[in-house]
Amino acid sequence: MKDILAEIVAHKRIEVERMKREMPAATLRAMVERMMGVPVPSLKAALKASTTGIIAEFKRRSPSKGWLNEGAKAAEVPMEYQRNGSAAISILTDGEFFGGSDGFVTEARKAGVTLPVLYKNFIVDEYQLLQARLCGASAVLLIASVLDRGECKRLIDAAHGLGLEVLLELHGEDELGYAELCPDVCGVNNRNLGTFVTDVANSFRMAERLPKGLCKISESGIHDVNTAARLRAEGYDGFLIGESFMREEHPGRALCRFVFGLDAMQTSNGATPRRVKVCGLAEPENALAVARLGVDMVGFILSKASPRYASPQRMKAVCAAIDGMADGKRRPLKVGVFVNETTEGIVSAAKEYALDCIQLHGNETAWQLADLRAALRRESLGSVLLIKAISVATREDVERATEYAAVADLLLFDAKGKAAGGNGTRFCWDVLEAYRGTLPFILSGGIGPECAAEIAAFMHPRFAGIDLNSRFETAPGVKNTIALERFITSLRSVSSSSS
Repeated sequence: MKDILAEIVAHKRIEVERMKREMPAATLRAMVERMMGVPVPSLKAALKASTTGIIAEFKRRSPSKGWLNEGAKAAEVPMEYQRNGSAAISILTDGEFFGGSDGFVTEARKAGVTLPVLYKNFIVDEYQLLQARLCGASAVLLIASVLDRGECKRLIDAAHGLGLEVLLELHGEDELGYAELCPDVCGVNNRNLGTFVTDVANSFRMAERLPKGLCKISESGIHDVNTAARLRAEGYDGFLIGESFMREEHPGRALCRFVFGLDAMQTSNGATPRRVKVCGLAEPENALAVARLGVDMVGFILSKASPRYASPQRMKAVCAAIDGMADGKRRPLKVGVFVNETTEGIVSAAKEYALDCIQLHGNETAWQLADLRAALRRESLGSVLLIKAISVATREDVERATEYAAVADLLLFDAKGKAAGGNGTRFCWDVLEAYRGTLPFILSGGIGPECAAEIAAFMHPRFAGIDLNSRFETAPGVKNTIALERFITSLRSVSSSSS
């Protein structure tokens, strides 16, 4: 059988020698030294801080499967990943076999990516570490089966000397000794790089054999949230996922669905805090203050009938404030909330305000959502997520939510009331036992400062987050940021202590 890894490494050694002739190592090092004062974000810290630990990969081609997404752009997809919940980003830079380039890392950084970036290549020489640092990477991949232990140790030390972290990739038990070389992160690859055959069971076999306390991830072949949740339960801090996202037309949307699904799977076991959406914002300074609390989504009601209506003038100011967040915090997703609006009106607003999500809070049918999805694609807005709100009073209301499974990305269950949201009223959460759908859902309707323990105790395999609105207001459209911060801290504290 052809050994693909051996072929790649042999070619890489020839390629590196050619590049050294084109740009001597001394010249490259001098360029790197001039930028050493600029720190790069930590991959290990990002994984440890994340509730999902997903390293989403920008990978256009595979030697075994050909082109996955030939038209994908490095200035677009990594930014989609950043907006939609990735803990870090991996970028394939090998050109010959994976269609990659060092320039992809540079393009991603120039586009605004601030997350840690893993330089994914087949590193056999310190020269490549200099290339990684020069293009803006945070960490590099070293593959144990490609290097003897002496080479691996030298490259780890050299990477650390350049301010780079190291993800050391293992495949089998015979490589466990490499974990003693003090990599920052250890990855278990479920794909045999010689044959490219993938078996996720490899990570489960290796879980107990890896040193305790080591930051570790599982790589390759992770396509569903059930597998990811089981791996986290086995002690993995994260996952490197590429092909299942890159095969989608919009990889960022696929990532967001995965993140919410994994959160739901974990919260059903009481293991992680919930995603938080704050809706009904209408004042720029207040919206920015809410965004800085670290919430995941901020919602703006674009229905004129609502007392929290965000007028075009306000929306432009609010979006400018949130898009301009420059204090190092990841900005939340911007959600436009519509009630029985025309497709044309929704698409126009999504384009003007650069919305990340559209929430439909009226009587929209599944057919209308499909029509909207097609219209968004025609306007190059296919990465926008669709959230369908379901007004709930009875089990029958919950059961009808399944009709949106093929056209929405998320559901939001809210209490039936006089207005479409923001009524401050609750429905009986017990009726959600009737929901047997596949889409994750956000819980809304009258959630107030006293509800943290009740939310932490609520279990459902698709429960992914909460929506906060009128119970945290000082006036319509203005939120009490002190009360919000206390509530979010309390919720996460209760969730952590119960896990």
